[in-house]
Amino acid sequence: MANSVPSSFQSTFREAICIYKKRTRKDLLLDPLAVRLQPCDSHRAVILVLQEQAQVIDQSGSSSETLTKWISPTVNVLFALSSSVQEGIGLVLSPAKVIFVGIGVLLSVAPAVGASQEGLIDILGRMENILRLLHPFIEVPPPRSESMKDTSEKILLVVLSIITSITEEITQGRAKKYLKQLTRRNVVEDALQRLRKLTLVMRATSAGMAHGVISERITDGQETEVAVLQTTGDVGNLNRSPTPLAVADEGSSSHLRDELRNWLSPSGSSMNHSIAPGASHMGIGRWFLRSRIFNQWKSTGSLLWIHGKSGSGKSVLCSAIIEDIEDLRKARLASMAYFYFDFRDIHKQSRRDMVSSLLFQLSSQSNRRHEILYRLYLAHNSGPDGGAQRPSNGILTECLKDMLPMRSDVPMYIIMDAIDECPNTSGMLEVLDLVEELIGLSLPNLRLCVTSRSEFDIRVVLEPSSSFRVSLHDEIGQKQDIANYIKAVVYSDPKMRRWRVEDKELVINVLTERADGVIRWVFCQLEVLRRCFPPDISRVLNELPEMLGKTYERILMEIGNEKREYARRLLQCLAVAIRPLRVEELAEILAVDFDTGGAIPKLHLGRRQEDQEADILSTCSSLVTVVNIDGSKVVQLSHFSVKAFLTSDRLNASSGRVSFYHASLETAHTILAQACLSVLLRLEDHLYRDSLEKIPLAEYAAKHWVDHARFENVAFHVQERMELLFDPEKPYFANWLRIYDIDDPLGLPTPHLIRPNAAPLYYAALCGLPSLAERLIVKRPIIERPICEFPG
Repeated sequence: MANSVPSSFQSTFREAICIYKKRTRKDLLLDPLAVRLQPCDSHRAVILVLQEQAQVIDQSGSSSETLTKWISPTVNVLFALSSSVQEGIGLVLSPAKVIFVGIGVLLSVAPAVGASQEGLIDILGRMENILRLLHPFIEVPPPRSESMKDTSEKILLVVLSIITSITEEITQGRAKKYLKQLTRRNVVEDALQRLRKLTLVMRATSAGMAHGVISERITDGQETEVAVLQTTGDVGNLNRSPTPLAVADEGSSSHLRDELRNWLSPSGSSMNHSIAPGASHMGIGRWFLRSRIFNQWKSTGSLLWIHGKSGSGKSVLCSAIIEDIEDLRKARLASMAYFYFDFRDIHKQSRRDMVSSLLFQLSSQSNRRHEILYRLYLAHNSGPDGGAQRPSNGILTECLKDMLPMRSDVPMYIIMDAIDECPNTSGMLEVLDLVEELIGLSLPNLRLCVTSRSEFDIRVVLEPSSSFRVSLHDEIGQKQDIANYIKAVVYSDPKMRRWRVEDKELVINVLTERADGVIRWVFCQLEVLRRCFPPDISRVLNELPEMLGKTYERILMEIGNEKREYARRLLQCLAVAIRPLRVEELAEILAVDFDTGGAIPKLHLGRRQEDQEADILSTCSSLVTVVNIDGSKVVQLSHFSVKAFLTSDRLNASSGRVSFYHASLETAHTILAQACLSVLLRLEDHLYRDSLEKIPLAEYAAKHWVDHARFENVAFHVQERMELLFDPEKPYFANWLRIYDIDDPLGLPTPHLIRPNAAPLYYAALCGLPSLAERLIVKRPIIERPICEFPG
């Protein structure tokens, strides 16, 4: 309903309509579409009208289909914004409906675009991507305020200006020549930039930031400077004099960053985030991003604890949360650091690993935080060891606490995924202690998010500390996500989509009903069902195992006799690997014959399969997965529950052939220790002059054979091979240190064979192998005996 006294927005919007008419020679208020849109009382009704307009693009419908992709979300957002304004413009139509008429007019004249249709789609697609940032506020609107209303009005005006500019190009006949380049012209590009800034203001205001702070952060005159400071600067310092670190040249800044990385040795979590199982796949997790509890946490802070059964999709949701907050971080409206604990990687399983990673991430987002870390580095770089001294866990924690209060005017998000994947209870309790310490700081800007299973030790700490808790597998939104995922797979899988509709619906209904919130269980059943012939679908559904453990038993039982030993060796290796193994590394291990009877196991090149990846996947089905990491294909157990099952007492005590696959940790570590030593004991001088790329397992073997040998009684089983490696009269010892010197872990592989700096006995003690040290003392009591040297 129009107000009796026109508001400032009413006047401005009416003026914008006049400008539109002047530039396009079309009157939005008299267009026939205005009559059709006037009774529309929902965004869906508006979409139906606009979709009809989109169909006039061409006869094939390909372009109209592409345009339809942005119509729905754009209309959804604008409809919601118009409601938040809660006033008309002295006309029958609301501001959003006036814009919808403009979109309809644009679509009706779109055929004139001709060969430059992709230019129109590109511009409108960019606008939709920007407005998509506001989707969380549609179903769960934030509390209204004058600042929110003001921003909503500005967004509507900017959208209308963009529509005006595009329509003007088309109606004046310049589309074919200019439209594809339109975004390079200031009038549209500037409008798109303003639109993005306004949406970020809306998001940040909803997250609890003061409107004045946001305006200071996002101003037209600072856009370039913000981009310059994206990697090393602090937007909070825009009006201050730059620090020495901020003005350092790019080369020295990069060198310093590398120094800090080598010294701190942070475990990167970007890999885990990039391969997290489909945070945005088919919209999984979007329900939570729109939920009230999530937006309350973003606004008020404290601790959000997300827990659920094994396989319920906690890491999926964690990845979705990170993606959501990343938009604010990129705009310098928030700080964020995250860490994925990972049962597959020993360097991602402790409090120290996490704190090191958080420090490195936060220091890259602010000059002041960078200086705090750099000062700590200098303090540990002043001794005679040249910077090799490592700070204690306590010192690293204090450094983190020094960083957190910085820029208290913007939210600080710390996200920790799967803390229950710490390998032992003491390690997990150390992480929980840190969570309590951070909560105890009572920082108003700090928001913590933790995901885990609901284990007793975790509940004792997190239940009384968390302001917000979500039991993931009990959430209706998660159950709906699972149902949507099942439906999407059944209707898109090349084999399943050829089934009869009744068979598809049967699978969807049965799996949805029996999933019990565990998306991992659903994934495994779909893997089985996609191999079924349609007549067997009903029988297979009736025989589905109730739990993950039973599911894994069935998968193992289906492995053929000819592949049993290969599968067991593969699963054993993956269960205890220090880090994820590349396909070629795992193939090297599986090609080793450990039953030769000699000290040096024989490598059978004929055992290497031509298609190693396909052979691995076909053997163990959904128990393993191959992912692409930095250009390399890496093999890993597909889920934490797989390792828990393979190493469980339950599997070991099982009757029948399934117990054959039980992964005894000592046995598995022995296999990998043997494989690593077999590689190092094959490195003769003439072989070593070849590139290490021809020896896939060499780098892993040199770095990690000690980790495997130190496990329980493994050293006893590989004693003979260790003694041969440490024989100073053989080339193996020098070759090992040339690849990786455990006494200088940050050093690079040397280009020539050199004399080791210390005797084998020193290294045996350094490696923590007392039985080997005793044997060396007995066999070589004169440790000053010359060590064999080799030419470069």
